[in-house]
Amino acid sequence: MTNKQSSMNKSQTPETHPTQETPQTQKTPPDLFQLGQEAFEKFLAEFAAYGIEADPGIELRRGTGLLCYYSLTDRHIYLSVPDLAGPTGKLQALFFRSLLGCQSTGELLYFFRLFIPHIIAHELTHHFRQRYGLFGKSLWLEEQVANKLAVAVVKHRLSPEEKTQARNFLRRAINTVARQMAEKNIAADSYYSVLDALNVSGQIDVAQFETLEMLQSSLGVSAEELLEGSGQLSADMEDRLEQRDELIGEIDEQYAADQIKYIYYHLGWLYLDLTSRETEYVDEFARNYLNLGVELLPLLNPPDAQTATIPALQACYRAYQSVIEHHPAAGRYFYKRYRSLLLARLQSARLPAAAQTEHLKREVRLLLESWTETEADTLDYLAQLAPAELRPCFPHLIAQNLSANLRLPQDLPTPTDRRLWQHVVEPAPNAPDDAAANTLHRLSLLDQTDIYRPLPAELQLKLAHKFNLVHFAAGEPVIWQGERNDDVFFLIEGRLEVLVLQNGAPQVVSHVSPGEMFGEIAFFTEDPRYATVRATEPSRCFVLTDADLQLIAYEHPTILMRMAAALAQRLADMYGVSRHETV
Repeated sequence: MTNKQSSMNKSQTPETHPTQETPQTQKTPPDLFQLGQEAFEKFLAEFAAYGIEADPGIELRRGTGLLCYYSLTDRHIYLSVPDLAGPTGKLQALFFRSLLGCQSTGELLYFFRLFIPHIIAHELTHHFRQRYGLFGKSLWLEEQVANKLAVAVVKHRLSPEEKTQARNFLRRAINTVARQMAEKNIAADSYYSVLDALNVSGQIDVAQFETLEMLQSSLGVSAEELLEGSGQLSADMEDRLEQRDELIGEIDEQYAADQIKYIYYHLGWLYLDLTSRETEYVDEFARNYLNLGVELLPLLNPPDAQTATIPALQACYRAYQSVIEHHPAAGRYFYKRYRSLLLARLQSARLPAAAQTEHLKREVRLLLESWTETEADTLDYLAQLAPAELRPCFPHLIAQNLSANLRLPQDLPTPTDRRLWQHVVEPAPNAPDDAAANTLHRLSLLDQTDIYRPLPAELQLKLAHKFNLVHFAAGEPVIWQGERNDDVFFLIEGRLEVLVLQNGAPQVVSHVSPGEMFGEIAFFTEDPRYATVRATEPSRCFVLTDADLQLIAYEHPTILMRMAAALAQRLADMYGVSRHETV
């Protein structure tokens, strides 16, 4: 919440209740403001590690009124929580206990320990959006954007059991607050993701959710448009969807006027965040909502007859020769660029038989995505089908047929090719190309995996643009056994341990080293994670989200074949059998 005008104060296991206090367990009441201060300082440092900087003088200050807000005027955050050691604070605590239906002071403290870190990260988002000139006129939109960053730093730190406990508590609190309000379901109906809200409420199942998510991404059509008239929703839910814009408009106009409604919104949004399958990442948020993405070289369009000229493909082959010895990943990039151009050129040529031309057009993707450098290049077998003027450009002949007039990097076909070659071969000492360095680093990581190494350069570059960087402190969980998260991870720095519950206690069963990928089993099965992965030292991972990877795999199914092969090998290794013994 913000004080947009003056200051709008805002405030898989059986169900369990948070620990209740007894006379034996009562201690000095905790300082709730200090809890907020610790979260504030922790999140400032965490966001700075991702390049998200706050104003140097920003403070968390004691506020008046209800809960927490960010001042657009003085650019500080104000936290108003009960001082449990004083008489006024004790009265405020009684109010909160009654409002939320807490059965004890222990339950109320549980609420604040759950809610304060979330709301501090939420309000910091308003500051970042203002600092980077992106804070807009719609308070509803800003609240939903702020929820995403708060989820990114809070949700993954909770174990599945802790999430279940939080959901049980929040569900009871929501029902208690709802009895004091005329409107129902307004938190779910105003949630930023219609699909997540419908999935959590049981209106659509996981398969429908993922299909709609993929259609939404690939077609650029909103979830509301896809759902209208689909016959998948109840009449009541269709009416609520129609009233969604009106509800959002009401939030923009009088969001903080009703403090009880404000608390209800946040309880409901937090419940949906903790129930949704989706995971948010700080790096993804910085790119999408703060325009702070890492610089990368531009994506490449698939080559066509106009761009796939003989000088262009010869230049890519010459670039491959010039860098393969001292930078293998860059060498493979240029060799794969040469292959793409040659295939595009071959596609545009007229082969001896019309049927051959049509067959090549159908199989070109498989030819592009099936190359491995340990085998003879399958393109050599097509040389005899090619027109005479193109045959010298095939892999077994091109080295002795390169033009003597080639100029590098000038003759390379795209700015991305030229900048990457320049970065490797002729770097400018006083003007380093950060985009080229970042791109090559990510391509090198993909080259370390059996799954992604053979993919065309154009597709590898697309994957590199989808990476999200995630930092983990020593002891911090990456994924939890039993949680639902289908994203795929690459460890790029540090060390991780893999733990599985055995006889009720976590046991280390393996480790993950830099360059290794993990998480692909859940991507395939959509089952809960079978193990916990935890950092044993400060570590960094790249993540490909389930949504991004599904969309790319839909366009390039070869990825799924390679992931399946890697998964089969991993299972064979786990059970100690050879490839020839599996059935």
